[in-house]
This record gives sequence, C-alpha cells and structure tokens, in this order.
Amino acid sequence: MPDVMHLIKIHASPEQVYQAITTADGVRNWWTRDTTLDSQIGGAGEFGFNGHQFVNKVKIDELTPQTRVRWTMISSGLPAFDGTTIAFDLRANRGDTMLAFAHRDFTRMDDSFAAATTRWGYYLLSLKQYLEGRQGTPDPDGVDL
Repeated sequence: MPDVMHLIKIHASPEQVYQAITTADGVRNWWTRDTTLDSQIGGAGEFGFNGHQFVNKVKIDELTPQTRVRWTMISSGLPAFDGTTIAFDLRANRGDTMLAFAHRDFTRMDDSFAAATTRWGYYLLSLKQYLEGRQGTPDPDGVDL
C-alpha cells in the first residue's frame, strides 16, 4: 500500500510541535481554522475545509507527549482516505525538532493520493512557519491547491 511520508526540521522544541498538533488552537494556526479536537486517546477530531464542504474526521489512537501522535481517519469526503492512519513522530535535534510524518494505508496511488501528498507537504510547511514565528497558512487562508 502506498504511504505519504515527509521529514521536516522545525526550529522549535518537541513540546511546542506537540502542542501545535494536539490542540485545536494549535491546529487552527497551520492546518485548518475549522477544527474541533479532543486531546485525549479515544477522542475525536474534525477538520473542515472549503467552508466545511470537505470534512475529515479522525479518532485519536495515540498521544505520547513530545514524541508521537497517531490518528485513524474514520470518515472524509474521499473514500480513499477512510481507514488510513496519520502519524506524527517527533525527535529532539539540537534544540530543534525533526518531524517524521506519515499518512499510511492508502489502497492505491491515484489522484486522491497525489492530492494528499501535495497538501500534506504544503500544510507541514505551514506548521513550520507557524512554529518559527511567521504566520502559518491554514485553510482558508492558504492557496487553492
């Protein structure tokens, strides 16, 4: 099965990166302003895009502070996303954080997979910008991808 994977260095502590990924206020600054997120294992997250026309719903599977976050996509606007898993692995690196990102378990490489690859790259750079003191570019503030 194909996976979307990215590795990015962020000039911020693992604690700051973890907070930006695991809280609704954090996510609103880099991924989408239309966010609700329950920050506990077994909780849910809902991330709306394009005026809530496209909604990703996740279940929080793992929260290891400053180290790992893992979600399962339980529903989305695209059947290819349902059942996929999203993981953020954080490693301290001389005052910075190395973020290894993976969106796994796609059933095939198609336009949905290609779009996910592009969008995740864009939003991870938005996360980097936000944490490094610049403004992130979450939906709907970013470009039309």
